[in-house]
Amino acid sequence: MGSHLTLHVRLVKGCNADCSYCSSWEEDPHKRMSAGDLSTALGFLVESVFPVMGCAGPGSTVSVQYVGGEILLVPKDEMRDCVYAARDILSGVFGTVLDGAQSNLIGSERRVLELSALFGGRLGTSVDGRGGQRTVKGNPDAYRKIVAKSREALMKRRRQNPSAIFVVDKEGLSNVAFEVGAANEAGYSLVLRPVFQGGSDIDGASEIDLVDGLGAAFDGWVMRSSVSVEPFTHLLGRRLSETVLGSVCPFQRNCAEVSLDLEPDGTLYTCLDMADSGQFPIGNALSGEFDLKLWERLRDRKKHVDPTCRACPYFEACQGGCMSEGIHATGSIYGKTHLCPVWKRLFASCDRAIAEHGTPEVSKWLHSLKR
Repeated sequence: MGSHLTLHVRLVKGCNADCSYCSSWEEDPHKRMSAGDLSTALGFLVESVFPVMGCAGPGSTVSVQYVGGEILLVPKDEMRDCVYAARDILSGVFGTVLDGAQSNLIGSERRVLELSALFGGRLGTSVDGRGGQRTVKGNPDAYRKIVAKSREALMKRRRQNPSAIFVVDKEGLSNVAFEVGAANEAGYSLVLRPVFQGGSDIDGASEIDLVDGLGAAFDGWVMRSSVSVEPFTHLLGRRLSETVLGSVCPFQRNCAEVSLDLEPDGTLYTCLDMADSGQFPIGNALSGEFDLKLWERLRDRKKHVDPTCRACPYFEACQGGCMSEGIHATGSIYGKTHLCPVWKRLFASCDRAIAEHGTPEVSKWLHSLKR
C-alpha cells in the first residue's frame, strides 16, 4: 500500500462565530494566505519536506483538508484559486489528491452551495444542538438557525448531509447522548472531540466524567444506531481485529510521517491540534525553513512511548493515543495522554459488545453504518 499524508491547510484564522472553546483564536484574525503564497509554500514542501517525510510517489495519496478559522471568510474566487493551485501542484508528486473543507456553514445559501460545489460535497461541519458554546454575536439560537438553514439547502439542492464534530467540554458532556441521537435521526456521521487547550481558555470535563459520559454514549450507540460515531466506530473496528486502512488520528504514533499542518503565515506543525496549541513548530514554508532535527524527534514517537502503554492490552489498537494530548499532560513528545482512562473504558465496552452479540453480528452492524 502507498503512503497517505493528511495535509491541513489553514488559509485564515478569523471566524464569523463566537465559540467559547475556540482553538484557533488569535489577536489578528484577519490575515489569510493568498493563492500565490500557498503555491510558494507548497513548492517548498514538494522540494524540501515531502522527500524527507517519504510520503510522495506514484502510489501515494494526499488528503488536503482546508480549515479555519472559518473557510467561508475567504472570498470565493480566492478560495477557488487556492484549491486549483494546490490540486495542480500536489498532483505532480502524489498519485491521488483528495480535498475537502471544514466549515461552520455560517453564510449565505449561495456561498455554502458554492463551497460544496468546489469540493464535490466533501464538507464537514460542527454541531451544538443544545448548548450555549457556539454562538453568532453571543446568540446560540442564531447559530443553530443559520446552520439548520444551510444544512437544509445542502440537502435540498445537493442531496448532501455533512458529517459533524461535537466538541465535548464540561458543559457539553451532558449533551453527548442528545447529539448522538440527533445525528442518528438526521442521518449524518458524528465525531465526538474532547476539548483541548488551544487559543482561548477552556473548561474541560474531568477524566472521570468523560469516562462515564462517553462510556454511556457508547453503550447507547452500539448495535442500535445507523450512523458512524467516532471514536466509537474506529475503536470497535480495531477490537474486531478488522483491517483499518492507514493510521487514524488520534490513535497513531507515527504522526510526523503522515500528518502536516500549514498555517496562514507559513508556519509548519505536525497537525492542526499542535498548531492550535503552539506545540513544536517545525519550520516555515514561506521562508523556506524546515527543522529536520526536531522533525526526527517527533518521528521517533514511533519508538518511544510510555512503558505503561507498551504493556497495555489495548496498545495495538490505541497506539499510545494523541501526541498533542500527551504533550499537554506531561510536557514530553513521548508522554501519555490524559484520556487513557477514557479509551480503556471504551475498549472494554467494545469487548463486552462483541462478547454479547458475537463477532459476525457486530461486524455486520458496523459495516452497515452511514459514514
